[in-house]
Amino acid sequence: MADLSPAEILLDSLVPAQRLIKRLQDILKAPVPYVGIDLSQPTKAKIAAFQDNIQSRIDELTAQREKIVGLVKLIPDTTARTVIELRYGLTGSGCQKVPWLDMEELMNYGRHSIFRYHRKGVDQLNQILENGS
Repeated sequence: MADLSPAEILLDSLVPAQRLIKRLQDILKAPVPYVGIDLSQPTKAKIAAFQDNIQSRIDELTAQREKIVGLVKLIPDTTARTVIELRYGLTGSGCQKVPWLDMEELMNYGRHSIFRYHRKGVDQLNQILENGS
């Protein structure tokens, strides 16, 4: 298998990062139950520090994802950009890639055309990354 380009590495990180963001958000939504438990002040401080750490990580991952989304929006070919957005979870919840076969139906293009537009989008994103945009 060939080495991945910088654009492919960035794109491949999007869906796992979004899943991690969702998991971390779920952790923050369901803190340690306090029912019938009288926590000491040091324990409360540790829990608060843990929650701050999680929120910090969520913010970092979200910023990274938004930067990649911004770069994808710079892809000049709109069809190639749409293929990239669908394939790498930049629509909807961002937690799933659209399968190739579903993309054919959504975009009303054949498989080979979808693959060509995907390659074109990756190539254009690599060019954007090389130019430092």
